[in-house]
Formats: sequence, C-alpha cells, structure tokens
Amino acid sequence: MFEELCERYSRFNPKVIILFGSYSRGDYTNESDIDVLIVSDAFPKDPREGFAMTFDPDDPKVMPVAMNTEVFLKKLRDGSTFILEIIEDGNILCGDGHFIKEMKETFSEVRKRFRRVGKVWTWD
Repeated sequence: MFEELCERYSRFNPKVIILFGSYSRGDYTNESDIDVLIVSDAFPKDPREGFAMTFDPDDPKVMPVAMNTEVFLKKLRDGSTFILEIIEDGNILCGDGHFIKEMKETFSEVRKRFRRVGKVWTWD
C-alpha cells in the first residue's frame, strides 16, 4: 500500500518520502489519515502550494506535507521538532540514497541538542 505512494509522487523526483504519524507508529484507527512527508526540489518554498500540487481529492485519506528541499534542510538544521519527530518516528518509504544518508547524518548531529520525554522535546 505505502509503496504506491512512492509511485504516486515519483513525478516530483523526491529526495525522500517518509510515512509519519499514526500509521508509522502503528496506533492508527479507521479514522486516521495517512501522513506523508515528500521532500523535493520541485516544490515551491510555500508549503501550501506544495500541498495543492500533491493532495489528491480522490484519495483524501492521504495527507501530504510537500516540502522544498532547501526549506526542509534548513528546518532540520535549525532543530524544528516537527521535522525531528518525523525523522525519528517515521518510516522512510523511498528516496535518493545520498540525500537520505546526508539527512540521517544531519539529524544525528542536530538530535544531540535535544532531549525527548514522551512526546515532548526539550533543549539540552
């Protein structure tokens, strides 16, 4: 099922696609949406425009977060807890191996500045 998401968004040449939220944690219900982060150079810097490019009204259960690569990397380096949580708890579905390696290395360095207790992130 989730592999289909890689095919669906392949036209954007994604750097990485990450499943996050309840489906990645395994605590989803029939009411849950399917949260997916798509990082690509093809997306504008405004995430609302990226959403408009990726949301499929015929499959409203899938809720894409379409993020420009430059914006994503800046948020990661700046320690956005939203991005940190997606990387820490999410499942990488597909992407560019080199980019994924760089993302994981950056995450490891940035993650050292934070402490997580349950769902709460704090700075050390």
